[in-house]
Amino acid sequence: MNQRQYQVISGLAIAGMTCGIISLIPLGHISIILAVIAIVLSAVAKSDIKASNKRGSGFATVGIVCGIITLVFWFLFILAIGSVMLSVISSHA
Repeated sequence: MNQRQYQVISGLAIAGMTCGIISLIPLGHISIILAVIAIVLSAVAKSDIKASNKRGSGFATVGIVCGIITLVFWFLFILAIGSVMLSVISSHA
């Protein structure tokens, strides 16, 4: 039988992926916090997977990608709101 079938899947990778996917839901500050947690958990999971011969590298990658997408979205959203506020303030001055 294949040895890979019996390898343990990293719980950190699954937790990172879950936080990353949930962070994509627009929940305000909670999304930002979950995105950071997803990136950290997934990065730790990647190194743990390499060190201990576990499975779940794909889950960790999904967590990192979703976390980064969420952070980029919120950065652009805050940047857009800030520029609108500056244009409104400058037009009233």
